Amino acid sequence: MNVQHTDSSTHWPMIVLLWATGLLAASQFAKISLTFDELQAVYPNGSVALAVSGVSVVGILGGAMAGYFVARIGARRAVLGAVVFSAIVSLSQGISLPFWLFMVTRIAEGFGHLLLVVALPTMMAALARPNDRSVVMGLWGTFFGVGYALMALAVPSVLAWGGPTAVYMGHGVLLAGLFPLLWIALPQVMSGKARMPNVVEVHRAIFSNPRYFAPGLGHGIYTSLFIALVAFLPATLDAIWLTAVLPLANLSGTFVSGFIARVLPASRLSIGGFAVAAVLFAVLGLTGSVGVALLALFATGVTAGANFAAVPEFNTRPEDQARANGAVAQIGNIGTFTGTPVFALVAGSLWGLVGVSIAICLAGVVYAGFAYMRARMSAENG
Repeated sequence: MNVQHTDSSTHWPMIVLLWATGLLAASQFAKISLTFDELQAVYPNGSVALAVSGVSVVGILGGAMAGYFVARIGARRAVLGAVVFSAIVSLSQGISLPFWLFMVTRIAEGFGHLLLVVALPTMMAALARPNDRSVVMGLWGTFFGVGYALMALAVPSVLAWGGPTAVYMGHGVLLAGLFPLLWIALPQVMSGKARMPNVVEVHRAIFSNPRYFAPGLGHGIYTSLFIALVAFLPATLDAIWLTAVLPLANLSGTFVSGFIARVLPASRLSIGGFAVAAVLFAVLGLTGSVGVALLALFATGVTAGANFAAVPEFNTRPEDQARANGAVAQIGNIGTFTGTPVFALVAGSLWGLVGVSIAICLAGVVYAGFAYMRARMSAENG
């Protein structure tokens, strides 16, 4: 069947299943970063750092196309195909490969990851009643942090038992084990008959329509902050334990944003989160307070969840949500890819870090704020 939510209930068990699938998508990044040293020992002459970001390359190049592709084949087929493909790739990483071939598997893994991060939230929104969609999108916004945290708990034991290849094989086994349940449970979302335009048409269609690109712009500005701050802020504040706690503060804000967005439009909440975070980063520069750092990450987490919730705010049809989620994936990967090198230039200097953070947050207020304003005008004009 083709799902367009019309009844009075939200399909929470199905939504949790889709969210759990998202945790394994997040693990496609976490499994390499958490086994970095061990993988470097396996490939002493390889540029292992490229293996971490290899998955992002596909998102940067193909994020916009992915939204149309998911609309073309339907979200169910996209999820099932991505899970099977990702399982095969991950299992192949568990065997001895030359480094160049391992890198090929990492880039290939980006295709599965991209389809999942576009199709999963599209399907989750379609299975939620309108009043619950902001909460559901807030839940989805936690997938990366929760997936990373769970991998951080599991990886040390698996590494001690079988090394990095055991981690990759285990990830593949989990994906393969999840497939039968998804096959039985997932409904059809979208007809799967959308026309697939060429690359130029896709980007013109998305980036000329603020209802598609505004949430992605907000998300890309946010992603340029998050990973970089978790990487550099704890050492700068001489509080290494913050490496584990900062993501939790951020996740808390992301989850809470879904409930706030029930009474405040998600697009306005996103801009409010950027503004509050800018103020908190300024206070952090003056005080060096760990508590303020946690509040600042909480505020950016609110922005993250609000950007995801803004997708169904402006796009009611699953096909349109898939295109907007494609823009979120593409611009978000650009932010992830570019943010860390910029912050690395000022790492070790508290005012350097907070200065860049304030500038990025103000850019969110101005540029994402303008894009969201255009999206609201477009929605009001039909």
